[in-house]
This record gives sequence, structure tokens and C-alpha cells, in this order.
Amino acid sequence: MIDLHELVRYCDEVLEARRFRDAATNGLQVEGRSPVRRLAVAVSANRATIERAIEWDADALLVHHGLFWGDGLRAVTGFVRQRLRPLLAADVSLIAYHLPLDAHPELGNNAQLAFALGLEPVEPFAEVAGTPIGWIARATEPRALDELTAAVERQTERRPLVLGGGPPVVRRIAILSGSGASALQEAAAAGCDALLTGEARETTMALARELGVSVIVAGHEATERLGVQALARHLKATFGLEIAFLHDPNPI
Repeated sequence: MIDLHELVRYCDEVLEARRFRDAATNGLQVEGRSPVRRLAVAVSANRATIERAIEWDADALLVHHGLFWGDGLRAVTGFVRQRLRPLLAADVSLIAYHLPLDAHPELGNNAQLAFALGLEPVEPFAEVAGTPIGWIARATEPRALDELTAAVERQTERRPLVLGGGPPVVRRIAILSGSGASALQEAAAAGCDALLTGEARETTMALARELGVSVIVAGHEATERLGVQALARHLKATFGLEIAFLHDPNPI
């Protein structure tokens, strides 16, 4: 077990949270009881994951997508009230890390995707406010695009959408989880054969063809499960916490 505020300070340091200019509030979003013995983790904080964390008797819930974004909380009404109320009633903390948990070279979503697919992260990629959050990964041996796509399907447990444009055999792959289609031109400029991301735009299909880079669209939530899981394993090994991953599949 560990004191709540010590846990948050440790995560802040490990993830270098202060380096990021983020639209999200990183770190402690809702203060609950201390110490923390049981830590639930999920991709997103919503009523379902909050209620499941409370049912599991978690002391804290750690997520990638928290409740507070932008310039801060303006009103506790509607769905915000419905999400906050059970956390406060059960004295359960909410901790969230957005860009820091995308970018980390070992625990982050993008590095973890590379590892899971048998790829080696070799170069930071896709800057947000001056700080890269994605990774360019290398296949040690050239891999057929179809083979890589099948590996993505096994990892995410859903069939990805493939927008063809690049070569049938790939070696250099840009990885940017979530809403990463905007990085397609940067991936092309970096000499990548493919971009793996979560969501695409209407314009992505034509741009992929014209830039000669295939885009593997594997789901926003599905490409952002591994970071919270890796961080939870690290915290379990470091502090002896009990952990539970609350899987909440999302077709988006």
C-alpha cells in the first residue's frame, strides 16, 4: 500500500507529467481515501468504469481519459454530477494521465503497442505543443502489411480498417494511438511505410494513397488499453498494490 499523494507524486515523476502542455488535467482529479491498497485501471472514466471500480472496492481508479479537460470544471451538473457522485460517496480517488501515458518510452500506449506487435521503438514522433507523444517503430525483418494487420487484430480483439497507400511489405511504422490520423503527413515525411492509429478522418483515405503510406485504423479505445495496464503492473511490482483492469470495449 502507499499514501495516495505519494502514489500520485511517483506517477508524476515516472511519466514526467510536467513536460506536457495537455488539454487534460494530469494527476489527481478526485481526492479520496488514503492509503491506496487496491487500484483499478481503465481507459476512460465513465459511470460504468467508476461503478465497477467501486464494486471491486478499489481505493483509486487510474485512467487515461479522466473527467476534467480544458480550462477546468465550470459546473457539476448532468453527466458530470452523475459520474462524480459515486466517487465522492465511496471516497474513491480518480487519477488520470493523458499525453504523458501516450508518450512514455516504456509504459506508454505507443511504445507498448510496438512491443506487443514485435516492433522496436526507435524515434519519437508526433509533437503536441513541442513534445512528441508517438513513436516510430522498426520491424527487425520486413513484414507484410497483411501480417502486421493480423497482429494488430489479435492485440486489439477487433478487425482494423486498413486504408491502403503504402507498400505491401513494411519495415518502418509510425504509431500514434487514439486520434492520430492528423500525423499522417509527418509519418510520410519520416519515411514510414504505415501509420497505426485509433481513428481516421474522411480525408485520410485519399491522403494515404497520395503520400504512399498505409493507415491501420484500430480503434481509439482499443489502441489505448496497454498504457494503463503497463503502469498498473509497474505500480504493483513497486508498491505491492492489488490491481484490476476494467475492460470497457468501445467500437470507436
